[in-house]
Amino acid sequence: MKNSKILIVEDEILIADTIKKYLVLNKYSVVGTVISFTEAIDLVKKNPPDLVLIDIILNGQKSGIDLAKYLRNHYPKIPFLFISSQTDRLYMEALKKTNPDGFLTKPIRKDSLLAMIEVILFNHKDIPEDTILIRDNESSQNVKLDNITYIMAEHVYIRIYLLSGKMLLIRKSLRDISDELPEQFIRVHRSYIVNKKHIKKWNKNSLKIQNVEVPISRSKKKQVHNLLELQT
Repeated sequence: MKNSKILIVEDEILIADTIKKYLVLNKYSVVGTVISFTEAIDLVKKNPPDLVLIDIILNGQKSGIDLAKYLRNHYPKIPFLFISSQTDRLYMEALKKTNPDGFLTKPIRKDSLLAMIEVILFNHKDIPEDTILIRDNESSQNVKLDNITYIMAEHVYIRIYLLSGKMLLIRKSLRDISDELPEQFIRVHRSYIVNKKHIKKWNKNSLKIQNVEVPISRSKKKQVHNLLELQT
């Protein structure tokens, strides 16, 4: 999509400049070219791009794979494309776990780069605001926020329960997904987040969503009860 904002994360300046030239000539807006994890995160926070191009090897201790993991956890609606000369099995296995939107090897071919960018941006256009993008190692899907009843932590996974009765299991922390959710969701326990719209009743120790009783932790009782009373 022309005029889309793209961030280039590449520690080889000549390669970054070449990519930037390709993008600008094709009417894309380059929001920045940075060489490290820290610089990339700072820029994403200030001016979220529509796409991030990431090299695996970056300046500093953290790699492009670390950056990809951060984006998946904190900015799941921002797609990213790896561009790297690293193709050995160790790197590729780590890369696949981030569920990238694409991968291109160096040296970069202009036509391949532009085609890949166009496909990725097309696939991510017009994601509704009332949805959340849920990803696992095999697939991605947009889930309507109103269809989520509650979320439960289970070791390094979370279970997302839907109105339909379906459950989604993904590898993510409750803290990370809470950062992506709007105010209609509240953390009522270290292991539970609930959708206020689906709470049927509550008492001082628990609340009920559908036919499930969800505990309220001692430390959150006052906060949760105040929020629920304001809602009624």
